[in-house]
Amino acid sequence: MPPSRLSEAEPGWVGPEQIAAFAASGTTMYRLFSGPGGWIEQLGRDLLISWSSHKTLPSLLAELEGRRSRLALPIDRIFLRKRWERQGSPKLTLLSGDPALPMTTTAKESGLTYRLRFDAGDSVGFFLDQRENRAFLRISKPARLLNLFAYTCSFGVAAASAGAQTWNVDLSPRVLEWGKENYRLNGLDPNAHWFLARDAREIVPYLFRRRLRFDALVIDPPTYAHGRKGGDFSLPRDLGGLLSGLFPLCEPGALLLLSTNYQPWQPDDLFREVSRDCHQAGARIGRLPALARPVDLPEGTGPATLWLRIDPSRHFSRRPTKTGSKKPAKEHRKGRLSLV
Repeated sequence: MPPSRLSEAEPGWVGPEQIAAFAASGTTMYRLFSGPGGWIEQLGRDLLISWSSHKTLPSLLAELEGRRSRLALPIDRIFLRKRWERQGSPKLTLLSGDPALPMTTTAKESGLTYRLRFDAGDSVGFFLDQRENRAFLRISKPARLLNLFAYTCSFGVAAASAGAQTWNVDLSPRVLEWGKENYRLNGLDPNAHWFLARDAREIVPYLFRRRLRFDALVIDPPTYAHGRKGGDFSLPRDLGGLLSGLFPLCEPGALLLLSTNYQPWQPDDLFREVSRDCHQAGARIGRLPALARPVDLPEGTGPATLWLRIDPSRHFSRRPTKTGSKKPAKEHRKGRLSLV
């Protein structure tokens, strides 16, 4: 995709040349507009407006109204996502369009199709800011991917489309079912992959006992999440222990993606944290060059992202330390949930 950015003629808006480039690459979801009061995303034939305070929605609607006739894009509905006073059960609201239409749709990224839902809280099930990381994973063509905190398995779909066997791990059986639907939408048989409804910290010893090794790993965790039986996950506290357990699962030269929206950490901060943890674990890592920022995102937005390579000369073979429940994880394979 060409390295074009936001339109200079219309500040904050993606230019028509970039929109054409998205279409040519088989991409129908991207950020249309970014401003201090929020942003507007194109999601297939729908728009999603995310607004950051009670004062900013009118200006976002005015921006859209002034350009909608010139966008020449199919728009069936407009949804709103409130990014302020997010208390209770956040959800999207329909601003315009036919309310009788299904609250699900599909959209494409680089030729791959994903299911989006407008009735599943304040997230549609897909994060646009990981586009370049998914593309890098596809061109890397791993043989086996371990996808932790998998959510709706977009990284798994990307790797599987390039021929990888994938293991997707998430606490929620519901989102793993959503992930399997994403596989099916792309002609990928979920029965040929693995979907593990468990805590990422608990799954590591199980994978080690199965003698599984991976040449690509993705860790895209929440900053904080409620775990089972009170085992809450905190990124600053738990990342080191999680990484220490993962090194024995890595093939020599394995790729490792770390990504976080934890605001205090930029990529250099994340690298320092990881380097300390790796040193304590007796491992060595190499930092890969940073990928290009997605062309539709302004400078300074998106997660802190780090691609690493595990030093093959320090490949581990010892048993990982358990960091979660003492119960062995049951396998969730061939399209069937197996829970404990």
